[in-house]
Amino acid sequence: MSIEYYGLIAAFFSALATAFAAVASWRAPVTAARLAEQLRRNAEQTQERQRQKRQVFTTLMQERAAIYTEESVRALNVIDVVFNDSRPVREAWSALLHALDPQQNVPLHAQRDRIRELLTAIANDIGMADEIRIDDLNRVYLPTPLAQERFIRDMERQQALARLQQGQQAPAANTVPQRTPWPPPP
Repeated sequence: MSIEYYGLIAAFFSALATAFAAVASWRAPVTAARLAEQLRRNAEQTQERQRQKRQVFTTLMQERAAIYTEESVRALNVIDVVFNDSRPVREAWSALLHALDPQQNVPLHAQRDRIRELLTAIANDIGMADEIRIDDLNRVYLPTPLAQERFIRDMERQQALARLQQGQQAPAANTVPQRTPWPPPP
C-alpha cells in the first residue's frame, strides 16, 4: 500500500466528516427548536396538572364539613383523572367512595376518617405534607346559621321527595274518560 492510498482514505474520511458537520450545522437549530418546544410543552402540562391537583385539594378542604356539596362532588369525580399518576390518592378516594355508599352503613366517624385520609394523601402528593397537620384537617368552621340553613334545605328536599313519592303511590281518581274531539264520533 502506498502513501497515496493512505492519503486518499484520509481525504475520504475528512470529506465525510465535513459532510456530517455540515448536516449537523444545518439540522442543529431545527433540532434545538423542537427540543425547546417539547420542554416548554412538558413544563406547561406539569404546571397545569399541579394547578388542577391544588384546585381539587382546596375545594375538598373548603367543603370537608359537607362533602356532599356540588363543588366537592365535582372535585371528587375528577380525582381519577387528575391524580392518575398517584396510586395512594386513588386508593384513598376508592376507600372514601366505599365508605360513602349508603348500602355499606359505614358510621359517620369512619367516613370522616376516610375524608382525612384522602386529604392527607393529596397533601403528600402535592408536596404540602410538611405544612398540613392532622389537626389542620380536623379543624372546620361551620357557623350555626350556615349549618341550620343546610339542615333546612335538606329537610325541604326530603319533604319534596316524600310528596313526590306519595303522589306516585296515590290511586288514580275515578273519573269518566273525556271524549276527545279527534277522531270525531261516527
